[in-house]
Amino acid sequence: MKVIGKIALFFVVAIATGLTGCSTQSKSLPRASERVMAEYEEAGDRVFRDTASESTYRLHSLMIVKDDEVVYEKWAVGHSPEQLHILWSASKTFTALAVGFAEQEGLLTTDDRVVDFFVPNELPSHKNKWLEDITLHHLLTMSSGLGDDYSLRQIRNGLGDWARETLSMQHYFAPGEMYHYSSMDTYLLSVIVSKVTGRKLMDYLAEKLFEPLGIDDYYWEESPQGYNVGGWGLYLTTESLAKAGLFMLHRGEWNGKRLLAEEWFDKAMSPQIMQYKGRENNPERIEQLKRTRNQWNQGYGYQMWCCIDGAYRMDGAWGQTVIIHPEKNAVVVTTAHASNGKTILESIWNNVFTKM
Repeated sequence: MKVIGKIALFFVVAIATGLTGCSTQSKSLPRASERVMAEYEEAGDRVFRDTASESTYRLHSLMIVKDDEVVYEKWAVGHSPEQLHILWSASKTFTALAVGFAEQEGLLTTDDRVVDFFVPNELPSHKNKWLEDITLHHLLTMSSGLGDDYSLRQIRNGLGDWARETLSMQHYFAPGEMYHYSSMDTYLLSVIVSKVTGRKLMDYLAEKLFEPLGIDDYYWEESPQGYNVGGWGLYLTTESLAKAGLFMLHRGEWNGKRLLAEEWFDKAMSPQIMQYKGRENNPERIEQLKRTRNQWNQGYGYQMWCCIDGAYRMDGAWGQTVIIHPEKNAVVVTTAHASNGKTILESIWNNVFTKM
């Protein structure tokens, strides 16, 4: 098996020690007829050509699912269907789903205060005045006000407890006041899920999501404290990503069985906060920005980006995307190493969704 990233050697050891999950055979998604597949060949190939036109773009895989059937799939030379690909921040959506499952079990609510999940010696000795106001909802919507992602580098290179160091960060604004992207918000969610379930985030999702969907090959990096990092570091195949996208397209159902309450998706997959300042007091400006059809100005849900045309997506650095488009009843997945995902998104909208 081919693995992308700096942890290839560790991953081989993980396989040998059984850290990657289940050993049962994955069930493949249905494939459309040859006639239907042929109809989407030009649209899919065009996405590859669009991204190949720039030297800093490398599309590794593309899978298009329409009406629950794979209608296009392609892997670039050097990549394969069996390859586990790093998701970067697309990992965050899976952490949010774990929070949804835990809420469904009555183990937590999105209104719970973050500090209530930690014992005193896990909290900073001098609490910021807003620390006790942060809820899980704030972490899910990147509105905790804690630090910034530059702090991530310091935390990862340091020897301190990641959660305690994050909770000790400077506050930039009151919780819920505005959007401020921070992967450490997601890490705190991973820690909290582990605390309330008694299991690592990956093991909890294996039972609740991966096994029911037939996803049996995965890996998730851990912090020095033994928690899955939550905001990055998950490795999945392209088809496993497509399965997760279909699960969300069907709002928590899989093969006719409800796994996660539909009410979760009412919150998680709708704009909970806008990504630009001045939004609360200027609704006209909000609508003006949304009409620009800028994919980054459509709002943010629970660790998910809202898109134009009522779609939404998982999004990770370098072009890892899972686009869920309810109106088209479609899911589009890309893995890549691209310096800017804008070209990929534009090509998918211009070529794939116009075909549907």
